[in-house]
Amino acid sequence: MLSSLFVAVSCVSQSAYQPCAECERLEADFLEARDRLRMLSRLRQLSALEEKQLADRVAMAIARAKEHEARHNSESCKKGIAAG
Repeated sequence: MLSSLFVAVSCVSQSAYQPCAECERLEADFLEARDRLRMLSRLRQLSALEEKQLADRVAMAIARAKEHEARHNSESCKKGIAAG
């Protein structure tokens, strides 16, 4: 379960060509959530509830970043149509 979350964010992080301040903040939020999950997982055995809460936090950070990136993509498409 955890490995799929770590792979999913690579798409988010690498496809943002011109990060704005919000992109950078969202990436920092993701990195913080991911690192907390990793660190606590290594330190001790997490309860199912703890692991779910931490994984949900990572997943939400990914979702927010993807949503923000989609807004960037739709804006660039609109600019392309207006310019063409």
